[in-house]
Amino acid sequence: MKKLATKALGKFINSTAILFPKWNAKFTFNLLSKVQRVGISENGKAFLETATQQYLEVGNESAVLHKWGTGPESILLLHGWMSNSQRWKPYVDLLDLDRFTVYALDAPGHGYAKGNRLHIEMYRKAVAAALQEIGAVNTLVCHSLGSLAVSYLFLENPSVSIRKYVIMGAPSGMDAIFDYLIKMLGLSKRAMANLDTKVVTVLKVPHQEITLANFFRNVDNPVLVVHDRTDAVTPFKPIEEALSNNQEIETFITEGLQHDLKSEAVYERVISFVQDAKSFVLHSHSA
Repeated sequence: MKKLATKALGKFINSTAILFPKWNAKFTFNLLSKVQRVGISENGKAFLETATQQYLEVGNESAVLHKWGTGPESILLLHGWMSNSQRWKPYVDLLDLDRFTVYALDAPGHGYAKGNRLHIEMYRKAVAAALQEIGAVNTLVCHSLGSLAVSYLFLENPSVSIRKYVIMGAPSGMDAIFDYLIKMLGLSKRAMANLDTKVVTVLKVPHQEITLANFFRNVDNPVLVVHDRTDAVTPFKPIEEALSNNQEIETFITEGLQHDLKSEAVYERVISFVQDAKSFVLHSHSA
C-alpha cells in the first residue's frame, strides 16, 4: 500500500512538472525536506538528561546542542536522517569526560530540536552554528546524512576548525540521493530538472561536487571511515571507490552490521581513533 502511495505521489509530481515548473520544484523540494520524527526511548531521555542543552537558531528552525564533560579536548557528534543524539550513548559512556568535552547536535526536525524540516544546507548551517559555540573541535564523529553534511561543510569551507574526522555509514554524495529519489518516486527527467534548479539556489556548492570522493581527495586531516559491506541504505562499493582518492585514510570495514553500525567493536575503534593524538595511515580491518 505504501509503495502504491509513493508511486502515486511520483505521478502527481511528474504531471505538474511541465505546467507549473516553479511550483513543482518548490513542492518537491519541501516534500523531500519534511522530517518524519523518530521518538526518543526512555533510556535515551535519561541519557540526554545527563547533558546540558543549548538551542541554536538555524534560519526559521532550531538545532539543539547537548554537552557532557569539562575536558580540554572537544568532540562533536552528528546523527543521520530520522535519528537523534541518543544514538551516541555508547560512545559518551566510553569517553573520559575529564579529558573530553563531548557535544552532540540534534539537527533541525530531529530529537529535541524544533521544526519538521531538514535538508543538507540546513544541516550545514546547524553544524556551523555549533562550531561557532564550541570553537575548535578535536574530532568530529558523524553518521549517515551527518557524514554528507560534514563533507559539504568542508568543501564549502576547507579551513573549518576540525582536527580529525570519523565518517560512518556515509552516502557517496548528493547525486546518490537524487538517484534514490528517481527510483523511489519514479520522477521524470523534467521533474528532476525542476528540482535541480531549486537545489542550485539553496546550496553553496554545486550538488555534483558534494561527494565523499571529493571530500577524501581534498582533506589533509586524519580521517577514519567506518562502513559495513552489507549496508543496504548507503552501499559500500561507492565509498570503497572514493577511498582510492586518499591512501592516508584509516578504515574500519565491518560485515553484517548493516547501516546502524552498532557493535562494541565499532565503539572501541572509534574511541581509539578519538583518543590517539597521532595521525593515522591506512589500515583495513574486518569486524
